[in-house]
Amino acid sequence: MPDTSPPLPGPFLRAEAKNLGVSDRRLRSPDFRTVFTGVVVDARIPDTVVVRSRAAMLVCPEGGVLSHWTAARLWGGVVPDNEWIHVAFMRDVRFRVSGAKPHRFRHRLDIRFRHGLPVTSPAQTFCHLARHLGLVDLVALGDRLVKKGRCTPDDLIAYAQNWPGQCRVEALSAAKLVRKGVDSVPESALRLLMVLAGLREPEVNIRLRDVEGNVRFRIELGYEDALLAIEYDGRWHEEPAQKAHDEERRSGLNERDGWTFVIVTADDLYGLPEQLLERIRSAMESLGIPVPAVLSDGWRRHFRVDTAAA
Repeated sequence: MPDTSPPLPGPFLRAEAKNLGVSDRRLRSPDFRTVFTGVVVDARIPDTVVVRSRAAMLVCPEGGVLSHWTAARLWGGVVPDNEWIHVAFMRDVRFRVSGAKPHRFRHRLDIRFRHGLPVTSPAQTFCHLARHLGLVDLVALGDRLVKKGRCTPDDLIAYAQNWPGQCRVEALSAAKLVRKGVDSVPESALRLLMVLAGLREPEVNIRLRDVEGNVRFRIELGYEDALLAIEYDGRWHEEPAQKAHDEERRSGLNERDGWTFVIVTADDLYGLPEQLLERIRSAMESLGIPVPAVLSDGWRRHFRVDTAAA
């Protein structure tokens, strides 16, 4: 017979099960799952970073603060997959729990609270991850933190300039490339590909307004002075309705307002960046946008080239 009682709120220590009215027999049943050694949660509660973070705090020594990848996700950032729950300390502590990763620092931890949990601030999280993420992933994280309203590009620059930890130069370089209004990781990557190749940086989130000042259309990346739009088509563009909407919008802007579009797919960006750059460069040159005679190779260390496809 299925359990129709409401789930117990959040993870709890096994040692506290009886106080919560959970018998040993039921605790060993499929009704509960183990999050960390000694910590369980009602199996009906989804496995999320918030749930696992709460579980880690139950077995964490005093002074622990959620950090790195975990903090980034708690703030709504996008970072590459990482299996650990990361916890930072300002002192040497013994914390060995399977599935949790401790970090020890001499510098002060800039503590905020998110979902009621102690978390490193968005800016400090960004700087901590400068040691672990590549430039593209770090800028994409910064773009998302700004999009979520957790900080501004200036906040990140100011914090990185005074960063006492490792990889200050990397953190500052990435912070200076963070922009407002970026909607996705691929948009961050596309913009960086162009910048690192030496092309003029495109404007982000161009808003086209009618005579009354209302926003009619939005261009992800482009050059409004030359009417060139560069847009990334993700998986959502494979939906027939979305695809038809985008094609109608682009056709109207092209025929009525004179915009030229360069459409970029995941295969272009993540498999054929060199060919993509030449296509963008050619479009820019044809519309009178100054371009370098030879593109810089600075993008190559940050983007994979699919030699088989090339």
